[in-house]
Amino acid sequence: MTSADVPDGLALCRQAGWNQTEGDWRALLAPPSVFRAALVEGKIVGTAGAVVYGEQLAWVCMVLVDEAHRGRGLASSLTSQVLERIPAGLAVGLDATPKGQPVYARLGFEPAVPLLARLEAAGRLSLPADLPSARPLREADLVRVCKRDREVFGADRERLLRWAFAAAPGYSWCVEQDGRLAAYAFGRAGRNADQVGPVVADGVPVALAAVVAGLARGGDRRFFIDAPASAEWRAALAAIGFREQRPFTRMYRGGLSPRTRPEQLFAICGPEFG
Repeated sequence: MTSADVPDGLALCRQAGWNQTEGDWRALLAPPSVFRAALVEGKIVGTAGAVVYGEQLAWVCMVLVDEAHRGRGLASSLTSQVLERIPAGLAVGLDATPKGQPVYARLGFEPAVPLLARLEAAGRLSLPADLPSARPLREADLVRVCKRDREVFGADRERLLRWAFAAAPGYSWCVEQDGRLAAYAFGRAGRNADQVGPVVADGVPVALAAVVAGLARGGDRRFFIDAPASAEWRAALAAIGFREQRPFTRMYRGGLSPRTRPEQLFAICGPEFG
């Protein structure tokens, strides 16, 4: 699958009601990602891929099959082809919906932490004022952000973070305390809602401050945030208007995951990016 196939991939997203945009697809397909497509009479009827993050991790994503061609094993076949093409030695992960979890289990993926859920909010949010001070991220901050992010995420996703910053700088905020980036948050526009994440922070107050700073500039937009199951964090998000939409299960092939710092992860970039 190449960038020339983006319109077909986008059509499958629209049919499934997914949130990805053309820009998301192009970022996902950028080398060294691995993507495969199924064609019937020259038309793409299924996709699957993996985003490769440095020499540590590959993230399986965008497993989509046209409604008219489901139930024929296309999703499993495409995913297997992707897995065969991922460079040896990488951990391989994904975020599965409840429906997809047994499919991935048959391919050797095992559940791991953190447990995740998509939360959504719409309309004017109840944004608190008594939070630590946040400021817009600057391009010069990205060196520090990417260094910390490698430790928390467990792999090098500098290319993704720089893309997110360039695509939606209004959603890129940080909290700096005593010369340290205590929190940073990114976001991006989506088809159905704007996506908040990733968010990395020392704790709930600074995480919320970085998130709220971006939300305040989103007006009455609908928002998604894919957050781990921390009671304190979920309560803070609920207080400003977020409600759970659906769960995700983080899974790794063979149970082999990169070394991460899940206690500092307050939102993922989305199930397609990890």
